[in-house]
Amino acid sequence: MPNTGPEPAPSAPVEVAIGLIFDPDGRVLVTRREGERHLSGLWEFPGGKVAPGEPPAAALARELEEELGLAVVTAVQCLTIEHAYPERTVRLHVFRVTVWSGVPRAREGQPMEWRAPGELDAAAFPAANRAMLTALQLPERYLVTPSPADAAQGEHVAERVVRALRAGRAGLVQVRAPELDESGYRDFLAAIAKPAGDLGAPVLANAPPKWLRGFPDVGLHLPERRWRELDARPACGGWVAASVHDRKGLERAAALGLDFAVLGPVCPTATHPGAEALGWDRFGAWVRGAGIPVYALGGMTPGHLATARAAGAQGIAAIRGLLD
Repeated sequence: MPNTGPEPAPSAPVEVAIGLIFDPDGRVLVTRREGERHLSGLWEFPGGKVAPGEPPAAALARELEEELGLAVVTAVQCLTIEHAYPERTVRLHVFRVTVWSGVPRAREGQPMEWRAPGELDAAAFPAANRAMLTALQLPERYLVTPSPADAAQGEHVAERVVRALRAGRAGLVQVRAPELDESGYRDFLAAIAKPAGDLGAPVLANAPPKWLRGFPDVGLHLPERRWRELDARPACGGWVAASVHDRKGLERAAALGLDFAVLGPVCPTATHPGAEALGWDRFGAWVRGAGIPVYALGGMTPGHLATARAAGAQGIAAIRGLLD
């Protein structure tokens, strides 16, 4: 048998810096790839290749000035996405551009539009953009329900949760009730899912998937013991998320194709008094390298939201901090 030599080393990923740029109305800037380019014809978020040895943040500032005439004032890295296309692998360093100056203009003649996040069609964007599109859809506050001990307490908790949603304290809710049996849990879920749906607040059930029959729009929130048993994303009509506690958990959640993760505890919390708090520095380092959006959990209140966003988080997740 002829000696064909060693297998060629796989090529390194193409490093790209991407900016999510918003106008005062909350619309995001998108451009379309033109000409004989990879993924030509698809819409994308502005940015470009990182030069060898160049920090991604510097590459973003350079590319936005060259392409759009924009000066980046403040940008926070919120995602790092690695995606393999048949032709090449890309590693996208994604930044929320929170402060910028200038008037955007298509210096390279590329089509350019401001679009509301809800108007973005995933099919019109590269596959690697999925996590970015998810981040644009998710709210900043994720309310976790207190855990009722029985059905009677469940009615009271559901009323409090619905009041919080109507008051705008959260835009997303996880229904958690480990003390309830299937029948009691389904009643508890129903008492929250219908009014939450009317308010446009997505609901995720922290329960066995079989308990969700009859709730086609409800998503799944997976505690660690459940996502560790999975080899692929579970079928579900809504968002699918996971609770994680370290960098490896974030990597696993992204590999499973989940939509987002909750990471904590970031600060000391009464719910888990013995758990080691991550602190904002470690939390931020892990989030900036995550491939999916991440919420901060553990001692969170609305007063922590700005700190969480500055660390790259999607937002905060909390029970007491968002309920009352």
